[in-house]
Amino acid sequence: MTATPAWQYLYGEPAVTGLLRQQADDFIVEEQLNFSSSGAGEHILLYIEKTGQNTQYVAKQLAELTGLRARDISYAGLKDRHAVTRQWFCFKWPIKQALDWQSWQLEGCRVLDVQRHYRKLRLGALKANYFRIRVRRVSDCAEVLQRAEQVRQGVPNYYGEQRFGINGGNLVLAQQLFNGQSITDRKLRGLALSAARSFLFNCQVSARISAAQFNTVLDGDVLQLDGSGSVFRVPQADATLQQRLTERDVHVTAALPGIGEPMVSGPAAQSEQQALAAYPLLLQGLQDYRLKAERRGMRLVPQQLQLQQDGNDMLISFALPAGCFATSVLRELVQYRDCGRKTTEME
Repeated sequence: MTATPAWQYLYGEPAVTGLLRQQADDFIVEEQLNFSSSGAGEHILLYIEKTGQNTQYVAKQLAELTGLRARDISYAGLKDRHAVTRQWFCFKWPIKQALDWQSWQLEGCRVLDVQRHYRKLRLGALKANYFRIRVRRVSDCAEVLQRAEQVRQGVPNYYGEQRFGINGGNLVLAQQLFNGQSITDRKLRGLALSAARSFLFNCQVSARISAAQFNTVLDGDVLQLDGSGSVFRVPQADATLQQRLTERDVHVTAALPGIGEPMVSGPAAQSEQQALAAYPLLLQGLQDYRLKAERRGMRLVPQQLQLQQDGNDMLISFALPAGCFATSVLRELVQYRDCGRKTTEME
C-alpha cells in the first residue's frame, strides 16, 4: 500500500485539466470560529495571516515570542502550508499585562486582529472554512462551469490526498505501526492512525459510488442530519427518507473504524464489510490502539459555490464545514496538477 487508490468520481472523471497552487495566493483559506470573542478575559485570540508556513510552526514561533510552551498555544484546526491562510491562535495572558505583538517578527505571517476572550480556543471550534482558489491554465472553462451545476448537489466527502502523505507514506507508517514497529514520535503516530481511518472511510465511499448506491438509502443505513453531528439508524428504507436524502436534509454515513459495536445492519452493513474486507491489518490496528468507532457523512455539499472565468483561469470560491477538504470539491470540477504539494501536511 504505497499509494492511495483512484477513488471513484461521482460525476465521472473530468476531462478538463488545470494547475493548482502555482503560487501561494492561488489558494486562500479563511476560518470562521463557531463563537464570537467576549472582548474580555484572560485569553488572547490572534487572527494571523500566514503564507508558506504550517500551523504548528507558527504556534511554535508564538511560544518563543511569548515565553510560553508550545503546548500552551492553541488553534481550532490545521491549515495547509501551501496557501495563504487566515486562522486564529490563542494563549493565556495576564489581563493587566500588555502584549507587544506589534514588534513581533513572524516569518511569512502578519497579525490581522487581536482580541480578548474568557476561555481557551479548542481544536475543532470552527463553523466553516472559506476558500478562494485560482486554477490556472484551465483547458475548458465552459466545461468546468457546467460541472459546477452537478457539484452544487454534493460531492463525495473524501479525505484529501494530503492526509495520506506522498505516495501513501502515512499509510506505510500505519502498516509499520500495526506490524509492531514502534513510532515514538506522537505526531507521526497520530498521522499514521488518522491516515488508516481516512483510507478505510474513503474505500467505503468509493464502493458505494461503484455500486450506484451513493445517493440511495439502504436498509440498515445510518443517516446524518445536515449541518449536525447527529445520526440515526434506518432499519428499513422508505420513500420519505429517500426524498430527504435527495433534498440534502440527511446524508448517508460511512464508518470511521475503531472499537465499538457497528451501528449499521442488513444490506448497509454488508456493503461496508465488503469494502473493508481487504484491510484486516488496518481494522485490527485501529482497535488495538483503542480508537473509538464513529460515523462520518459520505456527502459534502459546498456552500456559496461561485465560479468566475478570468482568461484561461477559473476563480472558485466556496465554504466547507470543519474537517472537510477543498480538494474533494475541486477533483469533481477539474483534473488538476497540484504544483505546491510536496509535503505531508494536513489541510
